[in-house]
Amino acid sequence: MKRIYIIIGIGVLLLASCGRRQEAKSIIKDFMKANVEDYSKVSYLEFYDVDSTRNISDSLIQVLHGRTPAHFRRDISYQKRDGKTLWLLRTRYLMDKDTCSATFYMDKEMTGVVAFKEN
Repeated sequence: MKRIYIIIGIGVLLLASCGRRQEAKSIIKDFMKANVEDYSKVSYLEFYDVDSTRNISDSLIQVLHGRTPAHFRRDISYQKRDGKTLWLLRTRYLMDKDTCSATFYMDKEMTGVVAFKEN
């Protein structure tokens, strides 16, 4: 009986993790659609697993805001940070024929992108 509860618990965790990843992918795609100069040139290769971090300071977020890659608009509207913990998701995508990699940081409630960086 104990074994069944363990299997059910693992299944629930896997489903929750998968849902969070799908939500994060959707947020990142919407963010890129709104902020890449020519979104028609973007094609996604891979989205990695969602993770969390508490190691991103407000000053680092400001630095990341100032390092906008050339193919993004300069007037990006970011989500406000709501606490110490941020979700992060790395992605690889093609911009024309160039392979790009970026890490996106989202607020704790996963309502939008707080900052991002090209890897």
